[in-house]
Amino acid sequence: MPTNSSAQLSAATVLVALLGAHPELSVLTWSVDPLGVLCGQQTAGVGRGDVVDDCAGILGATPVRVKVDRDGSGFAELAAVWRGVPVQVWATYTAPPVPRALGTVVPAGGGC
Repeated sequence: MPTNSSAQLSAATVLVALLGAHPELSVLTWSVDPLGVLCGQQTAGVGRGDVVDDCAGILGATPVRVKVDRDGSGFAELAAVWRGVPVQVWATYTAPPVPRALGTVVPAGGGC
């Protein structure tokens, strides 16, 4: 049996404890990598990467945000160690739609 199996088991056990104590984090897709790193991800999430902020408060970490586009789309991530297990969490998010005044005509897609 590979030596990484105990690290993976530790990460899986920590994940059970984390989600048991904080079920709101189940909005993330969780996995354990071959080295035993616990990874949580959310793509095209709602909010502005708020789930990463939630994880930061729980795990005692500081999130990093990167604005990807001028429209406000972005990427938030953090790295921490929780209960002896390395944890990485990241989320991508899209900019909220621009509010339009009632009756505004929106150009049709396509072109000549």
